[in-house]
Amino acid sequence: MRAVIVTLMLAAASASAQAQDGKGYVGFGAGIGNYPDLCASTPAGLDCDDAPFAWKFFAGYMFLPYIGIEGGYNDFGAANTQGVLLNPPAGTVPLPSNADVYTQIWSLSLVGRIPIGPAAIMGRVGYGAMMSKISGLAQVQDPQTGAITNFDASTRGTSGQMIYGAGVSWDFLPSWTARFDWDRSQGDDGTNPKYDVDMYTLGIAFRF
Repeated sequence: MRAVIVTLMLAAASASAQAQDGKGYVGFGAGIGNYPDLCASTPAGLDCDDAPFAWKFFAGYMFLPYIGIEGGYNDFGAANTQGVLLNPPAGTVPLPSNADVYTQIWSLSLVGRIPIGPAAIMGRVGYGAMMSKISGLAQVQDPQTGAITNFDASTRGTSGQMIYGAGVSWDFLPSWTARFDWDRSQGDDGTNPKYDVDMYTLGIAFRF
């Protein structure tokens, strides 16, 4: 009986060790995005929300405890700003108009990791396909008649962009890891100036 108990205990310990040594992982994170250039370029007196809900999912493989690769999808959220048409038609005046800014990227990154007991410090640098979209209507008004005319100001572009980030992780269970991540990339819709975009997320990953 004692031999059976010892065997079971050794098997459980072995399974736990294998789980802790898991090299592959998948996970999900959620938090806030940040569009630092957006509100900086918004005319004074107009509204701007540059901190939308953001989320990501990811999967990776650690070749060594210190280095691996990670692929994933980052949705930096939909920021909102107001602006005016820069070159309105003659005889009209521009009106404040709302625009939504969307930014998402599919990417593959190289991961560096410094283990500190059950915790770790991580850094990532990679490249991916970035989709940037600005959706909105530009409005002008005829001061003589009061008539308002709408112009479609929507643009969309896909471009290759670098993405990089850093974070910390904590292995709180044999197969589960909690993460805090910061990611940064750049949006480019092909028409408007390029803009930086960040996200800060809390996430969880399953190791296997």
